[in-house]
Amino acid sequence: MITRRQFNHLTAAAGFGLMAAPHVARAQNSIVRLGNASGLIDAQITFLTVGQNPKTPFYKDEGCAMDIVNLGGAAQSVQALVAGHVDTTAVSPPAFLNLYAKNPDIDMLFAYIWLRQVHWSIIVKPDSPIQEIKELKGKIIGIRNQGDTGYIGARAMVKELGMDPDKDVEWVPIGEGGPAGQAIHAGRVAAMAFWDGGISRIENAGFKVRHLPNTEGTKQLFGNGYAVRRSTFEEKKDLFTRFFRAMAKNTILAHANVELGVHLHWQVYPESKPKGKTDAEAMAEALHILNNRKDKWFPGPWDPDKRMGAQSEAQWKAQVEFVGLEDKIKDVKPVFSTAIIDDVNRFDRDAIVKVAREMKA
Repeated sequence: MITRRQFNHLTAAAGFGLMAAPHVARAQNSIVRLGNASGLIDAQITFLTVGQNPKTPFYKDEGCAMDIVNLGGAAQSVQALVAGHVDTTAVSPPAFLNLYAKNPDIDMLFAYIWLRQVHWSIIVKPDSPIQEIKELKGKIIGIRNQGDTGYIGARAMVKELGMDPDKDVEWVPIGEGGPAGQAIHAGRVAAMAFWDGGISRIENAGFKVRHLPNTEGTKQLFGNGYAVRRSTFEEKKDLFTRFFRAMAKNTILAHANVELGVHLHWQVYPESKPKGKTDAEAMAEALHILNNRKDKWFPGPWDPDKRMGAQSEAQWKAQVEFVGLEDKIKDVKPVFSTAIIDDVNRFDRDAIVKVAREMKA
């Protein structure tokens, strides 16, 4: 069942108007409905919600606002987008490409990549003798479930290394958080494939882990992006440009001052603050999650395109190859557009960083 929460409307703060062009600051306040597949608004998506605080009115400066629509998973978020219940939603490329291979006419394209590096990896306990993924041949790997990004990414890495992911390793669901940590430390599984936020929560539960190096092929990929409907993209291009520009500013703000981002997130969503913990404990856990994620919001040092939200045909071809769909997807051009990216990046990045360092929650 879809539940909707209307974000707080923003009020202007002195000095911020200098960051947007005058005609943008006066633009009509248009709402973008954003599908949230995770179903809850927690600190790991602070890069989105930090901008909804009246002290950082980037969305208002761009003449738009965001309405979060909480959804029950990736499949429902795709359905909501195609049906027009939301205007945009985050979708992982592997999940999308498997869907696109079966239905190439699906009314979706990626307009903005918010997670420029892959966010999943394979972990082991610190004293495990296993040092590389190739050493997992014949072993049991724990997963959250078969729809999880960590599982999809791990299968692709195993295949890249010349192993058969259906025969050379065994995949076993072990949950998440404490139970997953116990499964690793008790030796019920040799390793676990998961996404970074989930791994951080295992560590927050008291279980130390060690990451195995991802394969070289992952450097050609990105982690997650925002899809929109292809059929309405052209008519909404201006709105999406302003919306994703505001998102880019908020991403930079949250990266430059993670603690500020968490404080502002809790002001907007007090229910997301952990119960039964001191402020210091809650902050430490949130910082651990976000510090493990924040650099992935930006391109890796090997990526030549440093623009916020960027993507390329070569990267999409690499995504297709990574999930083994080369025989089914011959042309990736219909799945993405870079039409708004130059305009999305028309703002003073240093000014946002300066605000982040000087602002008080």
